[in-house]
Amino acid sequence: MPSNYILDKKDRKILIELDRDARQSNKQTGKIVGLSKEVVKYRIDKMVERGIILKFYTIVNYFKLGIVKFKLYLRLTNANKEKIEKITKYFENHEKTEWVVTSTGRWDMIVGFMLHNVNEFDDEIQTVLDKFSDYIQEKAVTTTLYLAHQTRRFLKTEIGEKKIMKTLYHTTKDKQEKIDKRDEEILKIITNNSRMPVTEIAKRLKTTPRIIQYRLKELKKKKIILAYKAHINPKTMNRIFCKIIIYFTSVTEDELNTFIRYISSLPDALWPQKVMGSWDFELDFELENYDKFQKVIMDIKEKFPDIIKNHEFCIVSKEFKLDFFPGCYPRFK
Repeated sequence: MPSNYILDKKDRKILIELDRDARQSNKQTGKIVGLSKEVVKYRIDKMVERGIILKFYTIVNYFKLGIVKFKLYLRLTNANKEKIEKITKYFENHEKTEWVVTSTGRWDMIVGFMLHNVNEFDDEIQTVLDKFSDYIQEKAVTTTLYLAHQTRRFLKTEIGEKKIMKTLYHTTKDKQEKIDKRDEEILKIITNNSRMPVTEIAKRLKTTPRIIQYRLKELKKKKIILAYKAHINPKTMNRIFCKIIIYFTSVTEDELNTFIRYISSLPDALWPQKVMGSWDFELDFELENYDKFQKVIMDIKEKFPDIIKNHEFCIVSKEFKLDFFPGCYPRFK
């Protein structure tokens, strides 16, 4: 996509709606943004073609299904471009990885795993060390305890929208649910294809659209499916993806809740995460530039000097994978 491509107001309104509910029909979107369903489809197709929208995905509450999210942070050494590509390709093709990125700053690579327990994660780390120990200078690991998905409120700010969308939370304390193989297959299909019609899902699973519709409603009712969204490439919006890593001092529950409320109110924050491991909290942003990122860091440190002991940061240079359900199928074209 040309770097000078500018989204107009209608494009932004469509993105807002896709960020709110990517599964809504073109007709429903058109009524809200003031366009025909044909024009909405044309504009969405163009944004996909130009790489603004990478895919349409489903937020699955994997915590409810007994799945735990672990992250592995790697600082590399003696790794040339070819070796880095080999390592990232290994993680990208791994059936149990959720997120794979390279970055600048404190860490060179971040890999998210979706597994059932810490022993399984330990096995995966040992395999990684056996394969790539000559190129790993340092590693760190975390377990995600709390994860929030925020809407891209900067889209609303830029076009004068004032409505603040609901933040979606899921945690390791969520009540566990059981699903059967049919539900699991539906989740595997819809995770990276959230706009796929029920008729197409039914065809792939050799059942009826009515059954698929019912099961999707039940998965939402049980809060296993939390939302349907568009995965937007921040670079095409002239933004960078930044991560702040925070080390707390001793912090009370009230202090932690105050901190979470504050960072959740920041318009550029997307995924606040409470973790257990090498540090205590992670906060992901999509920001206009590095200077804005530094200002956000300073503001947070100045507001919470008594509980923040230290911080690190990294800026994502390339994302190779983002799947919200283990073993999910790729985007169908």
